[in-house]
Amino acid sequence: MLSVYRVIQVERGYQRRSDKGMRTRENLTLLRFFTLLVMLSLAACQTPVPASTSEPTQEMQDIFDAAWGDRELFRANLVSSEQGILDELPGATEYHIEFTIADDFKLIRGHEAVLFTNQEDTSLDAVYFRLYPNVTGGRSIISNVTVDGEEVETRLEEVDSSLYVQLPDLLEPNSSVVLELDFNIEIPREMGDYYGLFGYFEDVLVLDTFYPMIPVYDDEGWNAAVPQMNGDLTYNDAAFYLVRVHAPVDLVVVASGVRVQRTVAGDTQTLTFANGPARDFYLAASDDFTVTSEKVGETTINSYALAEWKAGANEVLKISVNTLRSYNSRFGTYPYSEMDLMSTPMLALGIEYPGAMGIALGLYDPDEVFGGLPSRVYLESVVAHEIAHQWFYNMVGNDQPDEPWLDEALAQYATGLYYQDTYDSSAAESYRSSWYARWDRVDGVDIPIGLPAGEYEGREYGAIVYGRGPIFISELANAMGIGVFDDFIKTYAQEYKWDIGTGDAFKRLAEEKCDCDLTSLFDDWVYP
Repeated sequence: MLSVYRVIQVERGYQRRSDKGMRTRENLTLLRFFTLLVMLSLAACQTPVPASTSEPTQEMQDIFDAAWGDRELFRANLVSSEQGILDELPGATEYHIEFTIADDFKLIRGHEAVLFTNQEDTSLDAVYFRLYPNVTGGRSIISNVTVDGEEVETRLEEVDSSLYVQLPDLLEPNSSVVLELDFNIEIPREMGDYYGLFGYFEDVLVLDTFYPMIPVYDDEGWNAAVPQMNGDLTYNDAAFYLVRVHAPVDLVVVASGVRVQRTVAGDTQTLTFANGPARDFYLAASDDFTVTSEKVGETTINSYALAEWKAGANEVLKISVNTLRSYNSRFGTYPYSEMDLMSTPMLALGIEYPGAMGIALGLYDPDEVFGGLPSRVYLESVVAHEIAHQWFYNMVGNDQPDEPWLDEALAQYATGLYYQDTYDSSAAESYRSSWYARWDRVDGVDIPIGLPAGEYEGREYGAIVYGRGPIFISELANAMGIGVFDDFIKTYAQEYKWDIGTGDAFKRLAEEKCDCDLTSLFDDWVYP
């Protein structure tokens, strides 16, 4: 579910390096693109106006013990037009997670309680939790597992990345249970597989997919298999998260959702976050984070960076403001009262979570070079791409391991729209030409964009899903007519909001909107 971005021409696993191996054509394309953007941005450049993040006033009571089904705390996380969803989504999973971050950032100890409702049309005899730290360089140790207070049988599966929990009785459709467990999570100090998104590196704590989470159950059963090396790890339903964090008092903690309470006792702060509806919970923290902010409508955008890269944080804020205005108009209102972007260490260039996005540290350094080009070339498209995932991944979910094109190709296409709206058609076309340069990495081979991520080999994943993918979306827009397509994509974003979109549903809605048969186009581009 969590899509790591590989920006314009950089694949997801791309690390900081020199210009070795980059194509000459690709560099020239980007250089022309960069030159054009510099000229345009000089005319459009404005000094960001910082705005303080509003924090809801709460009585200093133990709000963490809110009753199951009480969604009032989540109202602060949503703009007014989106708060009606709190009366909808019956049966959405609810997480209450409490944990302590050790002073040396080597261990997390916590407790998790989950209200899980069977929303399927069949009875369930078990529930799975994903334990991603066991495949991302750390270690997750689970104990004291109960279901409605009763001890149950459990076992680790899929190279310890999944925990099977046997239910005491069959869970019938629309019935609920409360699952509880304790967890100890070892935090790595060296970046592991899956792009180094989980651990403590360069004085920044990044907690990607760290807590035990319940995956989607669909027509294939529980999505609990060993994660594929390509693409994203998670595939989750929209849920509600109430999270209490105990951390060193001087730590600047940034997390999905909105902070609804903070107390301090000695050298420890206790923070409570309300996050939902959302498909994940993420946290990043550092003693050295500084923040600059600006408000767009009811949403406060916060740009966090290490103190030495404050200028980069200002640039990210400016890009984010323009991006949010573009996407609010094109796809529907961004649902949250906050949007956080953080400079974080990783072996990719960006990563998105609900209401929060990590941007690679190197992109904040104006002297850094990626593939022989200035970091400025990549920073803008990374930010625009990651923000697009707030609509295509978070609001509209999809099976990211098996249908990654549904969020990644759409996020790439949306980035082109950002350039169109912020600059002009010339800037947009310059950016879109990078899709072809990416596809050229596999010599323009007609590999379907609709394969599971794990079926692509080597450079194919980035070239096809991020290069050929948005080219297909563009071809689809031309076939439908741009006006009809614009209406279609906004309708898709709204009709499947907080639900799961599929390739079949995407095609079906497109055909309804254009009153045409798109089978041939999908066969040529999407399907094996």
